[in-house]
This record gives sequence, C-alpha cells and structure tokens, in this order.
Amino acid sequence: MNLFQTPPRTIAETQQAIKAGTLSCRELLEECFGNIEAKEEMICAWAHLDRKSAFQQADELDEELKRGVWRGPLHGIPVGIKDIIDVKGMPTCAALESRDETPVKQDAMAVANLRLEGAIFPGKTVTTQLACFDPPPTRNPWNQEHTPGGSSSGSAAAVASGMCLAAVGTQTGGSIIRPAAFCGVAGLKSTFGMVDRHGVILLSDHLDHVGPLAQTVVDLVIMLDCMTDQATYLPLLIEPVTEPPRIGWLSGFFSARAEPEMQQALTMVSDELNAADAPIRECPLPAEFDSILEEHLALMEYEMFQGLSTDYEQNRDYYGPAISKVLEEGRWVTPERYQASLDYQTQINQIMRRCFARAEILISPATCGTAPDLSTTGNPSMNAPWSLIGFPTITIPVAVSETGLPLGIQITGHPDKFDDFLKAAQWCENILRPGYLEQIS
Repeated sequence: MNLFQTPPRTIAETQQAIKAGTLSCRELLEECFGNIEAKEEMICAWAHLDRKSAFQQADELDEELKRGVWRGPLHGIPVGIKDIIDVKGMPTCAALESRDETPVKQDAMAVANLRLEGAIFPGKTVTTQLACFDPPPTRNPWNQEHTPGGSSSGSAAAVASGMCLAAVGTQTGGSIIRPAAFCGVAGLKSTFGMVDRHGVILLSDHLDHVGPLAQTVVDLVIMLDCMTDQATYLPLLIEPVTEPPRIGWLSGFFSARAEPEMQQALTMVSDELNAADAPIRECPLPAEFDSILEEHLALMEYEMFQGLSTDYEQNRDYYGPAISKVLEEGRWVTPERYQASLDYQTQINQIMRRCFARAEILISPATCGTAPDLSTTGNPSMNAPWSLIGFPTITIPVAVSETGLPLGIQITGHPDKFDDFLKAAQWCENILRPGYLEQIS
C-alpha cells in the first residue's frame, strides 16, 4: 500500500498559512497525528510519542501568535527527532533494550535550537540499533515490503507519510541520504562539523554528521538555519535561482554500482539538465578514491569499538548481529591501521577539492537502486565516501521506478562554497521536481 503523502506538505508553504492565520499550530499538529493514527501501525516510524506535550507546545505557540510573536519559519512545525538525539522529557533508547529509559533532562544542542525557533516535537523516530545496520521495524511508506533505509529509518518514513513536516537524522555512512532517497524525500548531510553534535549518541567522532530530512531543498535549508547558529542560508533562495550551475558528472566508482533502474533515472536527469542549458562534464575520480570504502570501514570499526566496547561486553546479548559484527571487526583494527585511515581522510579531502576546478556541484546516484526488501537497510556505498570526505551532500527525489518505488540523485558541493552548493541544488530541484511531482500525482 502506498502511504506516501500526496501532495507533499512543505514547510515553506505551511509557515505562510500559519503566519497568515489560515492554519493554526494545533490544526497542523492534528493533521500530523491523524496521519500517525492512520499509518503508524503499518509503518512503525516512531519509537516514542508524546501527544500531550506536543499539543501543549502547539497551544502555547498559537497563543504567541495572538500576541504578535512569530519565532520564524518553524513556528508550529512538527519535527521528528531520531532516537539517538536527546529531547528533553523523552527517553533516548537508540533501539537498545539495555539502555536506561528515563527521560533526559536536556535537549541536544540542535534540538534546543529548533525548539527556540518554534518547532514542535511529536516524539522520537525509530533508528536502527545504535544507528548501525540491523534492520529496524520501520517499513517503507511506498511499499511496506521494502526497507525505508537506515539508520534514520523512522525520520525518513515519518516525513514521507506526512506524520511530520521534517525530521532530524544522523549519518556515519549513508544514514541520511539513503533513507531519504528510498522514501522519496529530500535529505541534507551538511559539511562535517556544521551541525553541533552535543547530546547525540556518537558512533564515530570523525564520521558522524547531523542533518535534516524534509520535502524540498528550501525546507532543508530552513531546518539547517534553525539547527545551527553559524549562518543564515535561506535568503540565498528567496529569489529564484535562474543561472544553471556547472555540473561534474561522476561515473566509474558510482556508475559501476548503479542498478539498471538507477542508470535509467540518471539518463533522464542528464537529459533534463542538459535541456535546461546546464554545462555538464564528465568528472573522473582520482586513483586514490578506489580504496575509500575500505578506509571508511576501518575508521568506523575502530571508533565504534572504542566508544561502545565497554557496554557491548556488559550487554552483548542485547546487541543485534550486524552491529556485533562491526564491533568484533573493530576489535582487530590496530591503532596504526586507524591512523592510516585518518591520514587517508585528510589526504582524500584535499584531493577531491580538485574536482571542483570546473564544476560547482558533483552529481552521482543517491543509492544503488530502489529500496530492497526488509532483510537489509540497503547498501551505503554511494554515500559513505562523502561521510569520510566530509563534503556537503543533498539528495532530491527525481523519478519513480516501474515497481513504484522512488529514486533520487546525490548532489555534492565544495566544503568552502556552501552558498554555491545550495543554490545549485535548488536550481536542479527546480528543473527536476515538476516531473517527479507529475509521476506521483
């Protein structure tokens, strides 16, 4: 059964209705909880719900509006938070039964920032166990026999099914981009270090990113602005982006892993962008890129074992087979091998900047293909390179396969030219989204 919300409700449109008084915060929350009540039994997107607290937030925000107080574009917007991120008054269980279920007393920094901007938190979204690879109970809204991806499984599924308008996820390998693409929504893994990780359960200090999932690029930017206090990017997108970006088209490593339905979607994307006068060039990857998955894995395994080994030894029976395998492998990664991976990370970060000599963005597949079955969360190989390198990436949905599942592309930007990256992603979405919306209508 297809439980994707059509037409998708965006933050940008909804905040205008709230500001104009044609939609109250309570009415919007009632709509979201209506979708939760209708679809949650089939999708299992939520690890914890707090209806009472959410409606109390909504009523307080409605009262603020009556007094002329407007907190900003997230005023009254329901946002799901992945259950490895602290939300005051809710437990952080990370899908691990041995964890303390006592509600935490303080928001994670990103959540505190969202709360100040008027976001409402219906609850915590399902994560794979400790944000690793063991499949979660969550199912894909497009087809419940398929995975929503992981590890930000519930975040992607909740946004796709209209249970909230945006959500927060994390990515160590592909855990924002892959589930967003599998569920037909947008996702942003920002530049490494851009979003504060205080109050987040970390797997890897050198790989973990925090980022938003939403329906559109503009919605992602609204979320990013509200999650951070570093810069304000939304004004970049107020005026229509009309100048096509210079695009580097990544093949080789990425095209070799793309399944036929993804290859077909990429051909369509290339044709549409070409027709809109975007200059597209093949962008060869450096030889050093060949070992990137091996280096990512060694770094991740080592840091996961260092961070989780004590709890793992004490509570091994609670750990799933996939995360246990990663931790056991991490036991044998030597400090010297770990240091070599860190050295590689520094090196490849510098080498990959050369790809932007004649391109503002790089385009590659967001996933190998459509969402596989429930026995896996999918292959992170399209995304793990960018988690290691730390460059910003966005996925946007571009097509629906013959089997009725969405496909997305991955747009990568230069870490020092984030403004150009966002404007280029917006331009691509402007060209590609109308065809996608026509397919799902």
